[in-house]
Amino acid sequence: MGRRFIAYLAAHRLVAFLAIFSLSFLIRFSLLERLPRSTVFHTGGEAPRIARALVLKGQFADPYVIPTGPTAHTTPFYPVLVAGVYEVFGTGYWGNFVRCLLLVFSYSLLYALYPSLASAFGFPYAAGLIAGLASALVPFRRSTEVWLGWEEPYAAMALAFLLLLTLKRWKSPNRDAKGALFLGLCWGAALYISFTLVAILAGLLVFDLLANRQPRVVRDACLTMVAVVAVTAPWILRNHTQLHGWTLMRDNLGLELSFANHDHAAPSCTLLYRDPISWYRHPGNTFAVASELKSVGELEFNRRQLNMTLKWIAAHPASLTAILRTFFLFLVWTDRDSLRFPGHKFLHRAGVGWHGPDSETGGKYPVLAMVHYFRHLSAGVLFCPVHQSVSRADRLDDLAVGGPGDNGRRGEAVSGAESAR
Repeated sequence: MGRRFIAYLAAHRLVAFLAIFSLSFLIRFSLLERLPRSTVFHTGGEAPRIARALVLKGQFADPYVIPTGPTAHTTPFYPVLVAGVYEVFGTGYWGNFVRCLLLVFSYSLLYALYPSLASAFGFPYAAGLIAGLASALVPFRRSTEVWLGWEEPYAAMALAFLLLLTLKRWKSPNRDAKGALFLGLCWGAALYISFTLVAILAGLLVFDLLANRQPRVVRDACLTMVAVVAVTAPWILRNHTQLHGWTLMRDNLGLELSFANHDHAAPSCTLLYRDPISWYRHPGNTFAVASELKSVGELEFNRRQLNMTLKWIAAHPASLTAILRTFFLFLVWTDRDSLRFPGHKFLHRAGVGWHGPDSETGGKYPVLAMVHYFRHLSAGVLFCPVHQSVSRADRLDDLAVGGPGDNGRRGEAVSGAESAR
């Protein structure tokens, strides 16, 4: 039965695309539709705040809990996209509902493209079908796929296109200069979506140089980087003009590094936000830290945070090792809450919910439990290149069901302050 179903979808690719898209969209829309209005209205983080400033003030600014002025906290793509939604539907509940709906749509489109992408990269089409159906059926990224995500699905689709383009060029017998420039233009445009893609570009260029030690490969790499710099230069110059200092596409490295590396650090943002000391370190949460950032400027604040964190890392190598070890173990033996979708109770009974190694149900069904644990590990590894940082992935995951004690109330307090403004 299963083989015949896969064979049917493989023979009818449009039907497969629509089936995966519809399955993914309906499951995530059902989750979105069940969210409290306050959760839809108040969540989203820095990018929707910037989008709100674009609509209300015409400025790419104010990503934190108080107005702090121009920012380079995010790349421009996603805030500008959300600003278009807010311009049409307003910045209230319906504007944020459509923002979430767009997120559901983009993830569903990404999963529906899996079979075609698998075939394009030389994998069996059936493998892409299975991956697409599995991703559509279970929201691996949970809240990120429904209301908390930013540019991740767009970055994933852009990365797939860029890798196909790069692979096609590598296979071409005629690697001319025009092709190298065009490749650089495409990569440069993608950096407006997610600047973390630059690490993948650098890795590809180095690999190409090591695999093909020829002068034309060096020429191609230089031309590609020249094109990337030319495309990203307008935003870098904008950042210099607005922030009065040099930075690349984003400037929040110091902030995010300090948020995840300190004495009270935890292996996930959900746990960081449940710890009051960690929670109060972020200018997106507290007025005191945001006021400090505003007084010294965003660039200087991030420089100070970066220097402070590097000193902490140098002084506490054992603590850093413990954080990294805990993070790895957390991916495998995570003790997080269960999946919040219809049927999660069944999965709990089957031992594939978010259980630790001493879980009674996980002990009864060890095979299914191990499948779940390693699924979670592989999902984390696969999403790492396109996921901007650990600083926001599941920060408000529990608000959908009322919030985890005082953590939910802290979020409501900040959101109330935003509403008052």
